[in-house]
Amino acid sequence: MTDQKRVRLQLDIPQSIRNRVKALAYGRGQSLVELYLEALTKIGDAELNKLIKKELEERPQRGRPQD
Repeated sequence: MTDQKRVRLQLDIPQSIRNRVKALAYGRGQSLVELYLEALTKIGDAELNKLIKKELEERPQRGRPQD
């Protein structure tokens, strides 16, 4: 997916919700974006699920790069 233009998505949510989501994501070893994408797969759209699966597979892992 690196050949596609990347865009930013902003969510207008209370700080308390963001903090809780962040804690849940990090507790699961995920980033906020990974958790949001995983949640979007629950919609049930096959094309969206395919795109999200591809993005998560190609997404660089958190932390220091492994050579």
